[in-house]
Amino acid sequence: MRIDPTGIQPGATNAVGRMQQVDLGAAGATGTEGIAGSFKSDQVTLSQRAMDMQVARKALSDVPAVRQEKVQALKAQVQSGTYQVDSQEVARKLISGA
Repeated sequence: MRIDPTGIQPGATNAVGRMQQVDLGAAGATGTEGIAGSFKSDQVTLSQRAMDMQVARKALSDVPAVRQEKVQALKAQVQSGTYQVDSQEVARKLISGA
């Protein structure tokens, strides 16, 4: 006995083909042309806000996630001991929630 990996035995009808025939019969069509003609294509309409968001997303994707110049400048200040923290500005931002 030989096992067929596709699961279709010789001489058996393709199950998918039978389902298509049943569907065609249920639709009352004699062929695929009758059904294909009755389908309409899908259509997507985007709002102005969605289009603006696409433009903004594209612009953001062009900006690097890390500003290397700023990171290097701050790192150099910290290493040299010249980095100063403005405590008044820190307090203002804590209070404002920014």
